[in-house]
This record gives sequence, structure tokens and C-alpha cells, in this order.
Amino acid sequence: MKILPYKLSITNDLLTSRAGLITIAQLMQSIGFSNLVDQHFPAPRSNRGFKPSVFVNSMMLMLHEGGSCLDDLRFIRDDKALLQILGVTSIPQADSMGDWLRRTGHVGVNAVAEINKPIIKLALHDCSSITLDIDATLSASKNKSAQWTYKKCTGYMPMVGHIAETSQALATEFREGNVSPNTDNLGFIHRCETALPDDVKVTKLRIDAAGYQVAIIDECIERNIQFAIRAKMNKPLKKMIENIPEAEWQPLVSKDGKEMSEEATCRLVHSMEFSKYAFTVVVQRLKLIPMKIL
Repeated sequence: MKILPYKLSITNDLLTSRAGLITIAQLMQSIGFSNLVDQHFPAPRSNRGFKPSVFVNSMMLMLHEGGSCLDDLRFIRDDKALLQILGVTSIPQADSMGDWLRRTGHVGVNAVAEINKPIIKLALHDCSSITLDIDATLSASKNKSAQWTYKKCTGYMPMVGHIAETSQALATEFREGNVSPNTDNLGFIHRCETALPDDVKVTKLRIDAAGYQVAIIDECIERNIQFAIRAKMNKPLKKMIENIPEAEWQPLVSKDGKEMSEEATCRLVHSMEFSKYAFTVVVQRLKLIPMKIL
């Protein structure tokens, strides 16, 4: 057996397995993240209290490290090598972080929205229009106050808006787990638009079936916003699909440009009850092959 020319030795140097967090910390420093946080969050009540940036920076490092609860702050606090490289001298305890989050409350939520605007503007550069994706996002929880969700578990179902071009979270809205995903989606779209820099507009919108609503579709058409919304099947739409002539169905084309023999697509014009406008519905069908019973 050939012996590889490696030797092991003992060292007293500090080591870290979280070197990737150095990149995150460097980015935060280069954009002046701490100054933004201290500017918009309320100042500590005493000279001995941590600045808001200490709490927020610690939370950012913990989340990027993969933490899922406040107790995971200890992994950052106990990593002496990482703290030495970053020049960090203080990481709050989990209890202190929880107290601070509860104390800031809605003021902190509004502060996050203000901090997010210049960060979004940096990422968008000269882009003046965006594609907005909104969706309800499950946050499973065993908290006593958590409600049952349609995912068959207890938790919360906050609405989240993302910028498709940069994958940035634009706005969020806390919702209990039993709140229907289609609740006031138009109002949330307006909230996302408010969270954008003043010179950036929403020109494209993508939502799942929870956004298949008259008010949303009519406003998109009136404001010339392109939209892709998953339609809900109903009796009038189903009847229209059943009456599509076979000659109008076209083979569905895969991503590599090949026709898919078992799938077909067709476009038709449809209008919802009480809607002022008609719109295009893209229909797809899949040929089902019966299973053989052995």
C-alpha cells in the first residue's frame, strides 16, 4: 500500500467551518448595512444597550448559517475564529434577541421596509420595471397559537412578494395558518408596489390560482400589466374546453424544442362573471394512459 506524503500536526490556531459567512459580512459592510439599521430602528433605551445593528447583523449571520430558531445564535457566538475575522465583539443571547424583537414590534417591521428600499435599488441597478411574484408561504409551527393550515399541519401562512429578476423578498404580510391564500391579494400587490423604489414599477405579475380574481385581472388589464395567473376550473370554462375542435389543439413543446406527443395546448378567450374584460386562457391537456391490473 502506497503511503501518501501527508503529515498530521497539532495546532492552537482558531478554526471555523463557517468561512462562507465572511462573504455575507463583507457585503453588509460594503453597502453600509449597519448604518441603515441604526438609522431606521429605534435607538437603545440606555447607554449599556446594544445598537439595533448588533441585533440585526447577528440575526443575518445566524439565518445565512442555516439557523431556524433564536437558540441557534449560540453557533455564531461560540465560533471564536469567525468572530475574530469579522471583528465582531458582541452576539446577543437568544433571550435578549427575543426581548428586542418583541419590543420593536411593528416599528421594526416598518424599519425593515425602509431598509429594504435602498438594498433593492442597489440590486436592480438601472432596471425600471420588475416582475412581481406573490404567494402564500407555509411556516410550520407547533406554537400553541398556531392554526391548522391547508397543508395539514399547524403554522402560519404569511404572504410573500418576490422580485423575479433578483429573487429578493419585496414585502411580506403575516397571516394566521387558517387564513385563505386568496385573501386581499390585490391589497398585497399594492403593498409590494409601495415597497419599491420610486422610479421602479411593476409591469409583470405572476400568481397561482389564489390570484384568479376579477379585481386583480381587471386592474392588470387597465394598467397594462402583463399577467400569468393560474385559472380555476369552473363549469363555463370546462364547457368551453370540451367544445374546442380537435384541429385547434397543438402539440406542447418541451424546453429543448421537441414536440410532446402525449401533451397538447390551445388558447381561448374567456371572461369571468362581473369582469369588464376578456383575457386569454392557455389550456394544456395530458393524455392519461390506463394502468394495467396484473
